[in-house]
Amino acid sequence: MPPSLILTTVARFAYPVMLAFAVLLFLKGHNSPGGGFIAGLLTAAAIVLRYLAFGRDRTSEREGGFLIAIGVGLAIALTTATVPMLLGYPFFTHTFGHVHVPAIGDIELASAALFDLGVYVVVVGNVVTVIRAMTDRE
Repeated sequence: MPPSLILTTVARFAYPVMLAFAVLLFLKGHNSPGGGFIAGLLTAAAIVLRYLAFGRDRTSEREGGFLIAIGVGLAIALTTATVPMLLGYPFFTHTFGHVHVPAIGDIELASAALFDLGVYVVVVGNVVTVIRAMTDRE
């Protein structure tokens, strides 16, 4: 079936907007509503929208790439949660600091953002893997 002109046009414009909004949600997440989970869901929705509009290019996809992403995300999240225990602090203790960037100013670096990154990667990998498994005809 040929792709829908309306769907491909909307997807072409909506995809980068969805990804930009996902980045915004991710960056605002550890201080306000948002974070890795909702940003991951939005990124996965953008990927699924591209699949619907343009199809899957199976020749350029690495088999199991999203499964590897799930493992990497879990490793990031678990490392962020357990490293404080090795340093004598309770499990899931988070810390933060500030770095001064001359052109931008002070930027907060928080270990909670690393945990959110792990959650983000797990959610994207998991949702896309499930959607792909449900839609494969093989």
